[in-house]
Amino acid sequence: MGRRGDALREVMLFIEMFTLSRAWTDLTDDELLWEPMPGSWGIHPVGQTESPTPFVIGDWAADMDSDLALDPDRFEPLTTIGWLFWHCGSMAGRTAELDFLGGERTTDSGWTSPYLAGHPIFTSAVEAVTAMQDGWRALDAALRAATDEQLERPIRFPGYGGPGPEGNGAQVVASCLNEISHHGTQIGVLRDLYRLRGGTPIKRLVD
Repeated sequence: MGRRGDALREVMLFIEMFTLSRAWTDLTDDELLWEPMPGSWGIHPVGQTESPTPFVIGDWAADMDSDLALDPDRFEPLTTIGWLFWHCGSMAGRTAELDFLGGERTTDSGWTSPYLAGHPIFTSAVEAVTAMQDGWRALDAALRAATDEQLERPIRFPGYGGPGPEGNGAQVVASCLNEISHHGTQIGVLRDLYRLRGGTPIKRLVD
């Protein structure tokens, strides 16, 4: 294995220990669907969402307001834990399927972006956690097998409305890990808020 893969897997280890363990350990359905504030972006059956431009996947929709998201002078609503798992829960597994890691998907197709490809919406905590953990293990295995040459291969990032910037495979993976890490932190904070507001306490956290 190349040294770049080692470095990225070490980052994954710390993200899992200090962030994802708090996001996925003993997650409940109530937490997944809990709305921290009125008007929070969440997941809903199709036809029950109030946001103007939701992402529809099968019978479910994830809230979105494209005009609001693109306006730097306005704030987006809080998101639910379910929304965050839709946003990044399958991202690690999708990254493991990219061509520079031996898969059949291309980065510039938008495969890893929930805004460019149809990411699954999870309606139970078991579904959400299983998908994230399975994807995390798949990415770890892909990086374990990857050579430096694979991770140095020139790659174009996905673009929104046009070609994305140029980079390489290692940068794409690092970008994915950053996305999962900061949204995983949001999930942990929302779980704390759920508990402090009188919801079911988190049963077990990593020491």
